[in-house]
Amino acid sequence: MNMKRLNNIALLCLLCLSTLPAAAEPVEHENILKVKYGWVYQLDPYLSPLAYSGNQIAIGNEWWQPFSKTDKEGNPINWSHVGAIDIHGLRAYNSAYTNLIYGLGFNAGWGAYYRWSWMDSRLKVILGPYLEADFMARNLGSNVNKPYSFDVGIDAMAMAGIQWSFYGKKTSYRLRYRIRTNLIGFDYMPDYWQAYYEIAQGVSGKARCSGPWNHNVVRHELSLDLQFPHSTWRVGAEHSFLNYSTHDMQFTRNQINIVIGCIWNYRINPAKQL
Repeated sequence: MNMKRLNNIALLCLLCLSTLPAAAEPVEHENILKVKYGWVYQLDPYLSPLAYSGNQIAIGNEWWQPFSKTDKEGNPINWSHVGAIDIHGLRAYNSAYTNLIYGLGFNAGWGAYYRWSWMDSRLKVILGPYLEADFMARNLGSNVNKPYSFDVGIDAMAMAGIQWSFYGKKTSYRLRYRIRTNLIGFDYMPDYWQAYYEIAQGVSGKARCSGPWNHNVVRHELSLDLQFPHSTWRVGAEHSFLNYSTHDMQFTRNQINIVIGCIWNYRINPAKQL
């Protein structure tokens, strides 16, 4: 085999390698593990005509991640996504402290958002859709006739937010405000008021279309993230308001939490095997 043929083979190999797709770049994930404690106001007219207030504790996880797709020029697109899962328990008393309600709830959601950036990306505004599922089960402490109540809701929501980043010596900070409100979805409640003497006032258990006309959800949060040389932390506050009605019953849940969390970033390299 002469030298000319070897050169041709080497050139062909280089051309083949140049046409292979490049290994996918690792995408950075931001993960936030949170603990929450706060106050809750609960109105459940099926369990009791009185309003209940008390305390709650919750644990949750939240993650932020840009989409891995790029535009025609190879630059990252401005679309990202965010998700969250929360589990919370509550204990609330009526105003006379004659009875109490125990509650256990689950909330999960995922959304995509477009971001606008200014001032070297220190100022960002986000806007996009968000899909959320919410469940809450309640138990009345000393009533055997109506021992439990629960509700389920799935909502398509609108999400918006703004954040500002600023820096110090070996530290950085990020102040973020985010709000979500429901647009349309469906909710479900079990059979209520179905005793023989209340049959005319009953609520049959079925799913229904829900929206601002019969089911209001507003959730917003203010957080401050603090990055130090070896750790990153979050402190903040969250407010969640839920109100829905059916027939002559109106259900309300109002929650305010203080939040403490730990933040870490990580990357997954899809080209690397375990």
